[in-house]
Amino acid sequence: MRNQYSDQFKLQVVQQYLDGDAGLEVVAHHFGLDYSMVRRWVEQYRQHGPAGLRQTRRHYSPAFKREVLERMWRDGLSIRQAEAL
Repeated sequence: MRNQYSDQFKLQVVQQYLDGDAGLEVVAHHFGLDYSMVRRWVEQYRQHGPAGLRQTRRHYSPAFKREVLERMWRDGLSIRQAEAL
């Protein structure tokens, strides 16, 4: 089971990173998180603002998944870039 963090907690982590001089790894260590999770939250926040940090449980259709993969290949997107979009 995945750990679920509140929207407020995610925002606090992102704001500490954006407002400070510490890098991702330092902020992640401070909160006891993996730096890749903090990086993902920061990217989601940059792309969508606070709404990008909302907890959601999504179920995607096979057609939607195929569209995402095709866009990744067409536009040369990484998984993280596609996720943020």
